[in-house]
Amino acid sequence: MKKIDSEKCNKNMDIYLSLDKGQHVPLKVTLHLLACKKCRSQIKTLKKVEKIVKEPLEVSVPLDDDSILAVMQKVNQANVKHANPISISKWIIGGVAMILFMLTFRFNSYHKSNSMLEISFYLVFALAVTVYCLMFVGTNMDFFVKMINTGKRVE
Repeated sequence: MKKIDSEKCNKNMDIYLSLDKGQHVPLKVTLHLLACKKCRSQIKTLKKVEKIVKEPLEVSVPLDDDSILAVMQKVNQANVKHANPISISKWIIGGVAMILFMLTFRFNSYHKSNSMLEISFYLVFALAVTVYCLMFVGTNMDFFVKMINTGKRVE
């Protein structure tokens, strides 16, 4: 019986530890935690450890040390080099090109006699706009995540 309980505990702890922060705990794991004091105490201990690890270290380091200043300058230079601001001009050019293409088709006299062609074109165009928007958001995901997390515009 002990071996079966141990296997259950291991299985439930694995599920619990695989969850992302803020993700809901499955009902099965919650019920196990309510019934198993050993697992509850392990999770309490893990939460205490996590809290301690998040606290800043209290090690005093003199800031006048030349080596520390050199490292800080290198880090600042690396951040400046790797900053990847959104190049909005390429996206605007692509969007304007798509709109011009649509307008060119709209004023073309050939499609007016063929309504099926017109419907097909607009469906393809809608798909192109959707893919365009998804690619914009996907390639600039860091920007949007930072914007959502901070609530303000990221420079």
